[in-house]
Amino acid sequence: MSPDNRKKQKKQGRKKNKVNMDFKEKLAEVLELPKEVVLDVPKITMIGNSSLVVENYKGIVEYGNERIRVNTAKGLVKIQGDCLTIREITSEDIVVMGKIGSLEFME
Repeated sequence: MSPDNRKKQKKQGRKKNKVNMDFKEKLAEVLELPKEVVLDVPKITMIGNSSLVVENYKGIVEYGNERIRVNTAKGLVKIQGDCLTIREITSEDIVVMGKIGSLEFME
């Protein structure tokens, strides 16, 4: 297969994924389903700067007192702060406690 054909296939694949995502998003709205479940995206709930819940995650990449990185289907979520601990972890969500200074999405 020539390099030009590979580029065309890649481009068509991205368009197909975009159309598929648009369809799923519209379907979730019509059926009133939670988007984070249908689209496989993380749901993050933060209470002040001391508690953070990450739902729909894939795994923990880094865990330390000042930084926690969590893998999701849409990339990494980096949490930075002081005295960070994982208070609770289940197959559905992670609860992070401590003084949260920043939250960053890394693709």
